[in-house]
Amino acid sequence: MIRLEPLSPAETPPPGGAYPASPAWAALCRGLYGYDLREFRIMRGSETLGGFSCAVVRSAVFGTRLISLPFSDEPGLRLRPGAALSPTETAALRAAVAGTLDALAAETAADYAELRGADALFPQEDPLFVSAAPYLRLVLDTSRPYEELRGNFHSNLIKNLRKAGKGVAVAESRDPAAFAAVYPIYLRQLRRFGSPPLPAAHFEALLSAGLGRLYTASVRGRAAAFLFALVWDGTFYADVNAGLPEYETWFPKIRLFDETIRLACGEGLRAYDFMRTRAGSGVHEHKKKWGGAELPIKYFYRVYKKGKSLRLDPEQARFALPRLLLRRAPLALLKAVGPVIRRHAGK
Repeated sequence: MIRLEPLSPAETPPPGGAYPASPAWAALCRGLYGYDLREFRIMRGSETLGGFSCAVVRSAVFGTRLISLPFSDEPGLRLRPGAALSPTETAALRAAVAGTLDALAAETAADYAELRGADALFPQEDPLFVSAAPYLRLVLDTSRPYEELRGNFHSNLIKNLRKAGKGVAVAESRDPAAFAAVYPIYLRQLRRFGSPPLPAAHFEALLSAGLGRLYTASVRGRAAAFLFALVWDGTFYADVNAGLPEYETWFPKIRLFDETIRLACGEGLRAYDFMRTRAGSGVHEHKKKWGGAELPIKYFYRVYKKGKSLRLDPEQARFALPRLLLRRAPLALLKAVGPVIRRHAGK
C-alpha cells in the first residue's frame, strides 16, 4: 500500500530528485520567505520510496495556494534513485497525493494546489487533477564532448561567440558577497521586463549553501552580464541571467552560456538545463539555437474554490498595469517592493 507520512521540520527529507530536494532549498522557503513548508515521506509498507514537498503560500493579494515548490519548476514529488512503481502503485500514489493535498487545503483554506513538473508520475490527463503545460525547458546532454555539442550550435551563435571571445572575460565566484556587484544589473533587466525581482538574499543564501554559482562576464573591466546557476545531482541549471543593454553588441550573455556549457561538459555533469521558457517567445527562439532537447513543463492543479484563476502568469492581461508601473519604477523602489510581490506570488 502506498501512503504519505508527514515529516517534522527537524527531519531530513528522503534523498532523490532535483535541487528542491536539497536542504538549502527548504531553508530558503522557510527562512527567507517564511513559507509553511510541509514535507512527506512516500512509503510502501515499511520501505521509503521517496518524498513530497509542498509549501503553503498565503497572500492577501493572490489567496492561499499549495505549491510544490515555489520559485522552481522542478517536482516536489520525487522517488529515490532506483525506486520503481507498478502502474497500480502509481495510481495509488496519485490518490495519496490528492488526499494529502485535500487535507492540507481543508486545514489552510487553500484556493487550489499546484504541482509542478510531476509528469513522471502523472499522465497528461488524470481525473484527480487539471493539467496544463504553460512552459517548456531546453536541455543539453553534457555527457557528450563539448566539441560535439558546439557542432550543433546555430551559425549565428558561432559568429557572435567569435566577437565575444575578443573582449569578454568570464569569472566564476561562489562567494555570497560577490552578488552585490551584479544585483543592479538584474534589477535593470527586470525593470525592462516589468517583472518583480527576487531579493538579493535569495541568491546569496544559495551561494552560501554551496548550491549556487555566479558567473560574471566583464567588458573592459566592467561587469556587463551575469549568469546565476544551480548545480545539483549532475545537472547544471542556468537559473537567472541578465545583462546591461549598452554591452549587448559584445554578446556577454552568449559568452556566459558557452563558457558554462564547456564547464558542465568538463565537470562530467550529465545535463545543462536552460530552465523555463515560453514556446514561441524571443527567449525560447534564442535558447533553441544551442541545440537542446525541448521538454514540456507540466503543471497539475487540484481546485478547491470555483472561479479562482489557476495561473499567475505575467503575460495575462490583468497584469498589464502592474507591469507598466514596474517598468517606470525607480530602481530603489523596485528593489524594495519587487521582492514582496514575488514572495506573495511564489513564482
